[in-house]
Amino acid sequence: MKCRDLMQMELQWVSADANVTDAARVMRDRSVGFLLVGDPIPGRLVGVLTDRDLATRVSAEGKAPNEVRIADVMSRDVITCAEDEGLGEAEARMCESAKARLVVLDGQKNPVGVISLTDILLHDRGGRALKTARAVLSREGGGPHQPVESIRLTPSTPEDEARAMEQPSATVGGSRSGSTKEFGETSFGGTWSNK
Repeated sequence: MKCRDLMQMELQWVSADANVTDAARVMRDRSVGFLLVGDPIPGRLVGVLTDRDLATRVSAEGKAPNEVRIADVMSRDVITCAEDEGLGEAEARMCESAKARLVVLDGQKNPVGVISLTDILLHDRGGRALKTARAVLSREGGGPHQPVESIRLTPSTPEDEARAMEQPSATVGGSRSGSTKEFGETSFGGTWSNK
């Protein structure tokens, strides 16, 4: 099986010059967690932006989303595969890079699709996808990805923590069943389909 056989062809784009709020809205409105970043228009791939990037590089750092450009927080190291490449090669690349999505390129190195770990799991062949999933997800259980010395902790007192627990807007943990999806259009995101 080739990558072109499993890839999703409806690509979601956002401009590198847009701000993080714009990207988050595109993700929300289109129910996606992965955007291709164009410079400044779709077609010329300069990076990718994931919901994880937004969480770790914006929210966790306390940055104002409407003041942060996508170019400043996107992942520039885009992991790719060729559309005519075998699925086994793509799985090996996912394992090696611990990335759950690969951008699929045509013969001219243009993005034509995205293949995800979910796509592979849905088309599992003899349990190979489980091995790929374990390798990709190993980073989640592997602890910090940066030296401990570079992690900035916010000092708090027991009183600070008690106040935070009393405030209804301060969610420390929990679960929620059900979901709400909102749909709409924004001029910052684009869809590029190669059908």
